Amino acid sequence: MPGGRGRIGVIIPANNAAMEYDLWKMAPEGVTIHVTRMKPTKGCEPTDVEAFRQEIKETYYLLHEVSDVIIYGRTYGTHKHGNIIKEIIKDVVIPEEAVVEVLRKLGVKKVWVGTPYIKERTLEEVSWIKSQGFEVTGFDGLGKIKGVDISNTPVFTIYRLVKRNLEDVLKADAVYIACTALSTFEASHYLHEDLGMPIVTENVAAMWKALQKIKVKGITPGFELR
Repeated sequence: MPGGRGRIGVIIPANNAAMEYDLWKMAPEGVTIHVTRMKPTKGCEPTDVEAFRQEIKETYYLLHEVSDVIIYGRTYGTHKHGNIIKEIIKDVVIPEEAVVEVLRKLGVKKVWVGTPYIKERTLEEVSWIKSQGFEVTGFDGLGKIKGVDISNTPVFTIYRLVKRNLEDVLKADAVYIACTALSTFEASHYLHEDLGMPIVTENVAAMWKALQKIKVKGITPGFELR
């Protein structure tokens, strides 16, 4: 955008209290964040696909006029129904896809996976990242279920999640921390500084991709990528 300005629209579930904070912390001067919310849902994929399609349409309608690019800031529907999201929002940023792009640009082959989730949900994330061609050296989660509880996670808890698995972490080329409801701005910076390896989170990767799309330079705590 001329003059380094732009508007980033964000779609998140109602119980995500973290992503806005992270995006605002990373927003360069002249870039603003505009958020609208969807109803929270259980599971990773919609059971009523047509209802999901309609909700995406309604949410996009509320946001598109004030946005140069839109981040779909949730996992729900992205693994099996991402085509619906992309059909309605033509130039959308999906955080997990942005993570994969960052990891590939960094030349990463092996990742360690951290999540705020219970084990079952964490294993879903591990399975997904493996399906993208990455080797997983280990994983761990915080055992959380509710979105607001995840958003309330202290920085030190995220830091400790990674450090308590140091042996497996150091076998990896990078750390991947999942979930947009987990505020990772500070933790990714500290971990990157401490471990000397890329710390790639959904919120940071999504912001990196959104800024690329509006042609504005910004900071990416956790990794360096031109």
